[in-house]
Amino acid sequence: MNGFVLDASVAVRWALQDGSVSDRNYADLVLDSFHDAQAWVPALWYTEIIHVLRCAENDGKIGESALAGFVYQFGQLPINLDPVSPLGLQLAVASIAREFKLSGYDAQYLELAIRKNLPVATLDKELRKAAKKAGAAIYLIN
Repeated sequence: MNGFVLDASVAVRWALQDGSVSDRNYADLVLDSFHDAQAWVPALWYTEIIHVLRCAENDGKIGESALAGFVYQFGQLPINLDPVSPLGLQLAVASIAREFKLSGYDAQYLELAIRKNLPVATLDKELRKAAKKAGAAIYLIN
């Protein structure tokens, strides 16, 4: 089974159905790829997802039951949480963040992609640019 690193920017499109048409189309392609692939996410992924969904709930874009439903649906997908302790990755993440001028959050996705030699599924322009510079592929994009 193929694998990729799943950035929260893609997963929240499935829940919120917002963003540009091309962003939603890419997110849908990634979702469809779960038939043949599994995703890897850093430890912060679930917290980041909840943060974005709670902001959407506070803004009236989704309700409490929808938020719970999305979290349940995410749990049904083949999404693997990186077992490496974030504590052991701090220096590598800091180095990647510094080198590619990324936030610590985005640097965690790139560090995971580099370490596992996997492409990154992301809609984040800065993370895409950094991934290309680091030699990591963008998932489903040639």
